[in-house]
Amino acid sequence: MTKKPLCWGLIGASDIAATRIIPAIKRRGDAVAAVQSTTAEWATEFAATHAIGRGVTDVDVICEDASVDAVYISSANQRHASQALAAIAAGKHVLCEKPLATSMADGVEMVEAAKKKNVVFAVNHHLPGAAAHRTLQKSVANGNLGRPLAIRVGHAVMLPPRLQKWRLDDPTGGGIVLDVTIHDISAVQAILGTVATEVTAIGTRQGEWGSDSNSQLPDAVMANLFFGATPVQLHDAFTVEHFPTSLTIIGSEASIHAENVMTQDPIGQLWRTAGTDVSEVDVGERRDLYDVALEQFQAAILGEGEPVVTGTAGLSALATSLAIQESIDSRKLVSVQSKGIQG
Repeated sequence: MTKKPLCWGLIGASDIAATRIIPAIKRRGDAVAAVQSTTAEWATEFAATHAIGRGVTDVDVICEDASVDAVYISSANQRHASQALAAIAAGKHVLCEKPLATSMADGVEMVEAAKKKNVVFAVNHHLPGAAAHRTLQKSVANGNLGRPLAIRVGHAVMLPPRLQKWRLDDPTGGGIVLDVTIHDISAVQAILGTVATEVTAIGTRQGEWGSDSNSQLPDAVMANLFFGATPVQLHDAFTVEHFPTSLTIIGSEASIHAENVMTQDPIGQLWRTAGTDVSEVDVGERRDLYDVALEQFQAAILGEGEPVVTGTAGLSALATSLAIQESIDSRKLVSVQSKGIQG
């Protein structure tokens, strides 16, 4: 197949579409035919702001547009499944924001529908595409650290006002687990090349979000997971302003500590420790994570590779996230296999 610019349809006139995806689409020379929002006024305003041909309220308008090659979905989490299935049925390739769905049944249906229709279905977990994370993955894969004994992830940040809203209060698609923890899981899956088998977690509500937010949905979580024989610790929060994010891999021969790498930007530093020797690790070329995501997505369409995160990998991340949510609620150890994913 000849590589040519893609024509996109955007389902969801979202912050991430505006700040990350549309700029990446434009850098590639791709086009956007239309953007959909449930609110007509916002769809029109968003389209005008970003020089998009038209703003619409009906998902079917995008799905039926013969000029659209691929659809990017960044709507409310609980709408992802129905919208992706409509796009897949119309023969469109789909890049869907995480979580790909809010239930395993919907997620499985999405992945299977894409296989039957022979279209690319990917989940926009950005971290595995970062140069820092790819360096971590290679360090494990090539045995540079020996056997991985443990991983610790600190992904506690302060949620900015513009992103609060449903993330704090939506009982179906909101909360820290489906917004942040699921990214950690995707990152660790890529680094270790396997999926979690069981989890235990605690969650709490820490933020003082004002009178408009009376939900008790957790905004801070600590989770322990087993990825095979490797224990993994996660700390995720919307409430931390004064501490950098990090990811540490402790190996039998050496360890790597990565700081400021749980982010949408191609930043951060890595240090390798072996005994008393500490050295900085070169991560190579640092590229925009969304440029990488779109590049690999198109390569998959051309049959020249896989997306950064496939639908199947996104489904494993969802299963583990749902197991963490169940553990928080039940205060018990939860098997990830119980969610329908085999370790």
